[in-house]
Amino acid sequence: MDILVFPVSRLSVLGIMCLLTQVITESVEKFTNKSFINPVFLPSVTNITVKRGSLAVLPCSIQYLQDKQVVWRFVDEDKFLTIGKKTWFKSDKIILEHLSQDDNITNWDLLIKNTEFKNGGMYECQITSTVDLTKRVQLNVLETTIKGDRSIDRGERIYFVCNVTGGPHIPTDITWYKDGRPITSREFPHAVITKYKSSVNNSSITEFIVDRSVFSDTGVYTCKSKTVETAEAQILLQIGDTVHVKRSSGSLQTSSSSNNTSMSVVIKFVFILLTLINR
Repeated sequence: MDILVFPVSRLSVLGIMCLLTQVITESVEKFTNKSFINPVFLPSVTNITVKRGSLAVLPCSIQYLQDKQVVWRFVDEDKFLTIGKKTWFKSDKIILEHLSQDDNITNWDLLIKNTEFKNGGMYECQITSTVDLTKRVQLNVLETTIKGDRSIDRGERIYFVCNVTGGPHIPTDITWYKDGRPITSREFPHAVITKYKSSVNNSSITEFIVDRSVFSDTGVYTCKSKTVETAEAQILLQIGDTVHVKRSSGSLQTSSSSNNTSMSVVIKFVFILLTLINR
């Protein structure tokens, strides 16, 4: 049996090699091209606490987003807030801050101005994809207040109430300070501190009580959390002695009245004496 052998030219060999090189190159590019890499969320905080009325920044950083869209959603109310760079929920308080960085990184931070208690809850940053790509951020909005008399007399009762309000994630580790120093039973044996949680308005309450105040109790009192920096409030207490001042003032008035009476008697005596001489 005869075998047919076709002559292979040098040019044909070079063509086949070029074709193989091109196929290999396209295959490598296909597997190394970043457009085939799924988007990933970069690490950032997922639990944020702010003071009521302040600005809240909810971060969302993504790498290799490519042509996909980013959506912010308020999970508690199942409400879409932003889609892409546009604000879906019409509100002057909600802003999307977009920033492009190197290495295919983009920031899609959600800003909420003048926060209220109703803004607290779970938020979700989503990437539009067939795969479930989401990142959740918990926002806590707190308000800390102190109520009580700012000026009292020595010996009167000191009563301050510190109230931290803001939903189910309020801190309970509230500590009292005087002039920047923690109030302890050793330095304030005459003080009583109580703590409890109110389920009515979701608040953490602590009381500072002194039955009989002294002058050294004057100062700046602070209640704050050791774990949440935004939970803090202050009040300035001044202790006087208005009762003693009133008594001293009364004594001065009595003395002045006695002096005036004595002077009047002397004038009358001199007048009578001059009258007798003229006669």
